[in-house]
Amino acid sequence: MVNNAMNMNKENIKSRYRTIMTWEGGQRLFNFAYSIGAAIVICGALFKILHIQGGDTLLCIGMGTEIVMFILTAFDRPPKEYHWEDVFPELDRKTDGEGDDAETSAASQVIATQVDRQPALYAEPSAGMAGQVIAAGPAAPQPVPAADVASVSRDYVEQMSAITEQLAQLRETTQSLNAVSATLLQSYQAITDNSSALQANSHDYISQMSDLNRNIGGLNTIYEIQLKSISSQLESIDRVNRGIKDIRDMYEKSAAQSARYCEETEKMARYMQQLNQIYEKMIHNSTVSMYKV
Repeated sequence: MVNNAMNMNKENIKSRYRTIMTWEGGQRLFNFAYSIGAAIVICGALFKILHIQGGDTLLCIGMGTEIVMFILTAFDRPPKEYHWEDVFPELDRKTDGEGDDAETSAASQVIATQVDRQPALYAEPSAGMAGQVIAAGPAAPQPVPAADVASVSRDYVEQMSAITEQLAQLRETTQSLNAVSATLLQSYQAITDNSSALQANSHDYISQMSDLNRNIGGLNTIYEIQLKSISSQLESIDRVNRGIKDIRDMYEKSAAQSARYCEETEKMARYMQQLNQIYEKMIHNSTVSMYKV
């Protein structure tokens, strides 16, 4: 039962996927996601080339989208090819050069589309008319009028010519996309090389910055030591200045005292001179008195 349930789930998923991929809106969504994913990849590569932030994220998103789109494309069913050459001999004509197989396949697809759009044309019986052909298809064989077949064949030939031109344009577009993809790959490789070089330069820059930080730390230590030495020298100079100021004050005081000492000394000298004069007079008087006696 578990296996049956798993098989049913797988079948449901496959049927839903086929429904979405055959639905016009699903095809548009697929084309939208495919184109937007490619645009995001190109934008991310541009960001990486210009060294704009966010380039890695854009590349991851775009390439992830492209990977999912390619995986989903792998599950597409190949288009059914009908052997309309058996019914319409005009389609069995081959031309020299490239594009024969592409034209046959494209014609088969166009015929299948026209048959799906116009089922009544190939289902109506026209018994009794000359030049009838038998159409091969999923339904029972029914006769088809020759005039209608010729008209439809001309339309198919014109559509085949248009499809051939479109295939040529598609080939040119594919070549242009291949050239753009090659350029994008070269740009991505250049970005990768530049990233490696930038990473190496970043390591060198980080090591140089580390050395610079260590040198700055050493200079700061030396500067602090010098500041401490200068501070101690300033304190010593301040003490010396205070000592010199004290000496100057003492010198000024001693100078004033010296002036007073000189004055007192002069006074004492005058007093001694006067005293000597008095002693001299006393001795003279004493001597005179002795001679008189």
